[in-house]
Amino acid sequence: MTEPMITQMARANSQRSTLEAALHGDVFTPDDDGYRGSCAGFNLAAAHRPDVVVAAAGAVDVATAIRYAADADLTVRVQATGHGPGGPVDGGMLVNTRALQRVSVDPERRTAHVAAGVRWTDVIQAAAPHGLAPLNGSSVTVGVVGYTLGGGMGPMARTFGFAADHVRRIEMVTATGDLVR
Repeated sequence: MTEPMITQMARANSQRSTLEAALHGDVFTPDDDGYRGSCAGFNLAAAHRPDVVVAAAGAVDVATAIRYAADADLTVRVQATGHGPGGPVDGGMLVNTRALQRVSVDPERRTAHVAAGVRWTDVIQAAAPHGLAPLNGSSVTVGVVGYTLGGGMGPMARTFGFAADHVRRIEMVTATGDLVR
């Protein structure tokens, strides 16, 4: 191995250690056992090959990963369920929010609070005991966030409107890594 290659590998290992220390979730690179599973999504048409995957354990992890990627000049793509990934990720960072599975339903306000990795089946199961139903599409395996932000036009849209029409608040991470509501 040449000296510049050894130096580059040492720098990459140091950067990974810095990122891992700042996160509650996991970090995967192509040589790690969990890498393929963290890249996989529902839509198999797009095979992702990022340089690094952050399996976020919460919104703070997403924000930290985004800031890290900006400092390291990495492109970033975020994936929840991977139902509609848009295109393959080659290089850069993939932030996977699949582990963010919190769902709570407030039957009094007729609202649901849903984390970034939740699929509609989980919202349906949480809402049904209260006599409520979400404005999901025809497939319960689709992620709530992607569907809703994509417009959310399902079978009940003509009667109740699009899912996006009923969003009251979103907690999100900006492109600069700021957590906002």
